[in-house]
Amino acid sequence: MTPMARTDEAKPADRRKSGRKVAAGAFLAAAMLAGGAPALSPADAASPKTALKNGIAAPRSGSVSATYTMGLNGITIGRFKLDATVDQPNYAITIKGTTSGISRLVSDGTGLLKSSGRLSGGAILPASYYLDTTENGATSSIVDMRMRQGTIVSATALPPLPIKADRVPLLPQHKHQIVDPLSAMIAPLYPANMARACNRTIPVFDGWQRFDIRLTYKSTAEVKGENGSYSGTVYVCSARYVPVAGHRPSREAVKFMERNTNLEVWLAPAVEVGVMLPYRMQIGTEAGVLTIHASRFAANDRDERRAASN
Repeated sequence: MTPMARTDEAKPADRRKSGRKVAAGAFLAAAMLAGGAPALSPADAASPKTALKNGIAAPRSGSVSATYTMGLNGITIGRFKLDATVDQPNYAITIKGTTSGISRLVSDGTGLLKSSGRLSGGAILPASYYLDTTENGATSSIVDMRMRQGTIVSATALPPLPIKADRVPLLPQHKHQIVDPLSAMIAPLYPANMARACNRTIPVFDGWQRFDIRLTYKSTAEVKGENGSYSGTVYVCSARYVPVAGHRPSREAVKFMERNTNLEVWLAPAVEVGVMLPYRMQIGTEAGVLTIHASRFAANDRDERRAASN
């Protein structure tokens, strides 16, 4: 369950239920908050000159591996691992993680997310997206989507959203020039001005709803890693959630997320592959503050990846 994708179905008065949904959906919350490459028309995306014109680094073949710790109100509730590979022009990204029911606010959950597609002209063009989450041993949600040039070709999302009179309808135009939540993990790298990656609006479709994530540059921070983990500057973006379609505007949980100013993502440059990825995320929820922080973040170019495998 995702705090932004399905939050309008929660009963605001039931804080324990809300907390469980936040914990079990932390994997997707991270992906949605991170933001992705800019949405471009297929004609622009097809040309590498577009990236150079916009000052975006050209992605290079390599990989990124990161391990994240999730906390709710300062208490560790789970961990997940991200693996991203780029074999120009193609990319693939996978997240596997678990949450642990250490308090009444958190259920035992697992999450598996996969996405793949193509990087071209400074744009990310997803081709497939898959989500499978469980809560207390039972399937919680499944999403399977296929995309072409930023347009949804097919999408299955279970459980389906119930039909409600006040739900903003999803129309065909809401399924064009979008990215899926996991592909949104990949952000453009601007070598001359890396903070620029924060000043963007990301159009996301998660199988249930269409929404924007509006990023704004906030500050920088310094992080120090060990044993090959990233050390250096990260770029702090504030974020706002803007529902577009598929949501119910009258629901208190939707109103909460629209008003929520406690949304933040730290982007770290993975120079070896020419992109940026999240190092830390902070999400204010009705159950408290959810933080997702990298305990390890390492990027390798293609030569380093080959050497490590030999």
